[in-house]
Amino acid sequence: MKKLLTVFLLAIFSASAFAQEAANKNQIKDFINEVGGKIISVAGEKGISEEKKKNKIIAIIDESIDSDWISRFVLGKNYKNLNEENKTKFMALYRDFMINTYGPKFKNYNGRKFEVTEVVEQSGFFVAKAEFLPRDSKVPINVDFRVKQRGGKLVILDFIAEGVSLIETQRSEFNSAIAQKGIDQFLIDLDERVKKLKTQK
Repeated sequence: MKKLLTVFLLAIFSASAFAQEAANKNQIKDFINEVGGKIISVAGEKGISEEKKKNKIIAIIDESIDSDWISRFVLGKNYKNLNEENKTKFMALYRDFMINTYGPKFKNYNGRKFEVTEVVEQSGFFVAKAEFLPRDSKVPINVDFRVKQRGGKLVILDFIAEGVSLIETQRSEFNSAIAQKGIDQFLIDLDERVKKLKTQK
């Protein structure tokens, strides 16, 4: 009897866990489809300036990503070596750097279709695999999104375009720059890059 009860409870918990995973995957699929749909909609808008279009897409990205977590990740072990003042400075700079670097790139995503084809659970997060079909091409662009739930809200941790991770690439670039120039010069250079990005259309 005890053994039967154990098997019964395990079956219930397994079914519950499966249902929860399916619900999570559906929520993530809807979330990324919504983000992608908004970007395509803005990119295809007519009658507005390129500057307004860029700013709209920047706002969509800004509200969808976890810039604090990403900023800590891209610095790796160097983040722990920063004093509190430089941590605050870097996190603000990096947020501006990221949204102003990649916002304008998404501005060109004026396509016919954006669709999440699959959501895969990995260690600590989910990967939403999506396809973007540009208007001038029959070949889709593959874009993956690493997604996690934080504080009851789904957030994007990484963009992976054609197999290249945004945050892994930046982590390598930033840590190389810090090793060569030191953290103070790195922050000065990053500040200059952000200022230039903000003036670009």
